[in-house]
Amino acid sequence: MLVIATIGPSTNEKLILRDIIDSGANMIRLNFSHGRLDEFEENINIAKSIKSDIKIMQDLSGSKIRVSDKLPYIIKLYNGEEVFFYGEDSYKKRGYNSAFGSKKIIPLNISKHILNSNKVKSISMKDNTMNFEVLDKTDEWIKTKVIKGGVVRAGKGCNIKGLDRSKIPLSLKDRKDILWGINHNVDVVCQSFVESPSDVKKVKSYIKEVNRNFNPKIWAKVETPIGIKNIDYILKEVDGVVIGRGDLIPEGSIEDTPIYENKVIESCVKNNKEVIVATHLLNSMKNGRKAELPEVESIYNFVNCGVSGFLLAGETSIGKVPIKTVDFLTKIIKKYSKE
Repeated sequence: MLVIATIGPSTNEKLILRDIIDSGANMIRLNFSHGRLDEFEENINIAKSIKSDIKIMQDLSGSKIRVSDKLPYIIKLYNGEEVFFYGEDSYKKRGYNSAFGSKKIIPLNISKHILNSNKVKSISMKDNTMNFEVLDKTDEWIKTKVIKGGVVRAGKGCNIKGLDRSKIPLSLKDRKDILWGINHNVDVVCQSFVESPSDVKKVKSYIKEVNRNFNPKIWAKVETPIGIKNIDYILKEVDGVVIGRGDLIPEGSIEDTPIYENKVIESCVKNNKEVIVATHLLNSMKNGRKAELPEVESIYNFVNCGVSGFLLAGETSIGKVPIKTVDFLTKIIKKYSKE
């Protein structure tokens, strides 16, 4: 069974990465939404020097909505304030931060057409810990009220329920990252926010365009209700699926997430496809505490449902005890697999 560890600040050092691998991680995840290419190259070199056959997963950014990197400063938002969300093109047209006066403006990494062609009712950020209620919209912006505030900076992830991603093309960043993955012979290319077979076909087509001899496994990360709904069609184009619970919860709802999980796992097992459960596995250990019973029960149930593996995200990338977390997960997987 796969134990996938995400590399980040907590696991960048060689000795820690060695212990992560020795503790049972048999695949390393490089999260291309964060980090630099030179860091990823060093991560691969170190990992391969420790275990030559360690598998490397390239996790692309996909159509994840983020605060545009054109935002030149950090914004502090307070409950009850009015905030305007702009498409990146509208923000650029207005001269970035120069023409907005006292308004608080947040540009997103999508066009105004994509942003405003949907009936958006709410926007959230930072794993649903920041929330905005939509008050009004025009062709240029969406006006919101801050329900729960916080700090906003460039690159911050956003969740917009019901957003139509079908017209978002394979980004220039994804293309550059795929080319890097080809040059470094990664084992798995995983596209994020897959909602239809076409999202996967774009990736496969580009890979064949630049290198026909490169044949990695292709995984789809499903993170929205639309992706869940279309899972049987998506499975026809991929080797496996990652259930991205970190975004699935704010994109859908926490009470529907177990239903979504069950649907995806059943479809994957029936079609003999790999299925990986990701994020919110051992959050207690991420924060330096012991694992809690609901977390362990959840892993036990997933093992018995026939999942192919688990992906540790924040638990290893920024967690306080990444080595202990991998060791604990590996041990309970072995224990439950024997029962």
